[in-house]
Amino acid sequence: MEIGILGPEGTFSETAAMLWLKEGGRIENFAIKYYETIFDVSESIVKKEVNYGIVPIENSLEGSVGDTLDVLSSENADEMQIVGEVLVPIRICLLFNGSFPEIKKIVSHHHALAQCKQFIRERLKGVALKSVDSTASAAKLAAQSEQIAALASAESAKMYGVNILAEDVQDKDSITRFVVLSSSGIKAAPTGKDKTSILLSVKERPGALYEVLGEFALRGLNLTKIESRPSKRALGDYMFYIDCEGHLEEAEMQEALKGVEKKAAMLKILGTYPMAIRK
Repeated sequence: MEIGILGPEGTFSETAAMLWLKEGGRIENFAIKYYETIFDVSESIVKKEVNYGIVPIENSLEGSVGDTLDVLSSENADEMQIVGEVLVPIRICLLFNGSFPEIKKIVSHHHALAQCKQFIRERLKGVALKSVDSTASAAKLAAQSEQIAALASAESAKMYGVNILAEDVQDKDSITRFVVLSSSGIKAAPTGKDKTSILLSVKERPGALYEVLGEFALRGLNLTKIESRPSKRALGDYMFYIDCEGHLEEAEMQEALKGVEKKAAMLKILGTYPMAIRK
């Protein structure tokens, strides 16, 4: 079994992959492939280079990961589905082989930089900031420079041989949710604690979204996420990404989606899968 994630080694995506493997008893006979972007991970799934791709979709502090939502609304989404999710507690460290006064630049993924605003403002005011593709890439850069510090995990510090100058520098504790993508056509059986993800657009008239959401409320189905994204077809034209508690095979969910299909301009089922339990 091969799994595609954001690289290089030491990213939080790798932590998510290892958690998913352990929780599912899949810890033997696997290989991890590293990719530069979320789009590259999705391409690897469509091209059958990997069996699964694991990508971040939202953080409890910084909100949704736009690149992942864009992938789920792209043409590639027709050839893959969400088959699982993983919750990863995020603990960020300041990595640097020197002292605070020697730091000239801080690099990290833009979500990590945003999660450490207060620390940066209080301890590293005026230091240049640069966004890179992943926290592990940042750690790699810090290992190669006498002036660059990274915001990354303790694991990546060990992996790339960088000192931890400060631990837990995130403004607040946070959790990042990752989704597991596959093109295998595998459908998870109901567990009693499931989630279904959909993408839809509504007709251009007053109350259209209200009517669509009412189909879930009418059947007592709880929505855990709703977010609008530009359709990229025209200004003011949006699609809605929705997560709902329940499995696609359950009668209430089937009835709700039939009602949505009648009222929405477009409906796409992104996946139905076991809900990750926060520990």
